[in-house]
Amino acid sequence: PSTDVSTTEGNRADGNDALTEVLQSVQRHTSISARLRHQARLFQETQFGSGYYWQQGTGDNLRTRWEMKSQIAGKIASYVQVFDGKHLWTDRRFPDDRQVRRLDTALLKSRLPKDSYSLLSTTGQGGVSQMLAGLLRNFDFEQPRPTQIEGVPLYAFVGRWKPKSLLQIWPDSVRLSEEDPPSWPLQIPHHALILVGQNKFPYVLEQRRFEDAHRANTVAGLRPVPDPMLRYEIFEVNFATHIEDSRFEFKGNVDWKDETTLFVERLQESHQTQR
Repeated sequence: PSTDVSTTEGNRADGNDALTEVLQSVQRHTSISARLRHQARLFQETQFGSGYYWQQGTGDNLRTRWEMKSQIAGKIASYVQVFDGKHLWTDRRFPDDRQVRRLDTALLKSRLPKDSYSLLSTTGQGGVSQMLAGLLRNFDFEQPRPTQIEGVPLYAFVGRWKPKSLLQIWPDSVRLSEEDPPSWPLQIPHHALILVGQNKFPYVLEQRRFEDAHRANTVAGLRPVPDPMLRYEIFEVNFATHIEDSRFEFKGNVDWKDETTLFVERLQESHQTQR
């Protein structure tokens, strides 16, 4: 399969700009409730999960909650992420462990590079906006192309790594243009797919393995693959629903670690690398 991770300048600009509009559209909704499906490849194991997503308010009043449950070695694991307007809480529960982290979003915003604030600030808000912002930060997206799933019209955005982002996690990627390029690492996705509805809402976010590299250039590749590295499906989406305020409260009377400083350092390093 091809190791090419580049896009043409025109397609890249069109895709990134259009997907930024999708991100802004998600942030403008006064309320969102939806169900989630999750699929991930962990080495030779495929993990499946399900859950819920809630979002309420806009601007400084935005709140989000993301809940997922999955099975690991036959035992239940869970992931809860809550943005209460001040802090982004992440609660990971494994069969034999629990990890709770807190991100101070006010401190994060005060230390972000001003020329990257609009995109990077969404990272501290959790939920769908955070996922989209992360993909936009690391991938260049081609111009969206029309596709269908079960008769539903959608727009497909295919994203390939920004060379500097890929270089951060895989230094050998600098040799991809050589006659004898290095083998693609199993733990790094080759490209991404985002399926967006005519209402500018992202219903599928998928990252693919190297084995599916050829699909990035095919019509069949505009639909989800059977065995992705990572996929989130968002369905039964409701944009006009009342959500109890308690959904966006995190009971912080547990042991937790603050990760704001580390998070800011990583963002600043990423921003400097891509300039």
